[in-house]
Amino acid sequence: MDFDWPTYFECAACGTELPADSVQYDDLGYPQCPECAARTGPLASVEAAEAVEPELAD
Repeated sequence: MDFDWPTYFECAACGTELPADSVQYDDLGYPQCPECAARTGPLASVEAAEAVEPELAD
């Protein structure tokens, strides 16, 4: 008997947990949360800093 373990995505920004097949991925292959639109990957911290304090990112 085969059993498929479901795979889940947990957003680090909002804590939402969703089935992995409901998550969209950006052009580089990093997941993007469908609830809050937060992205993961190397530029995620830069985008978060720009959203909080845009004048510091310049």
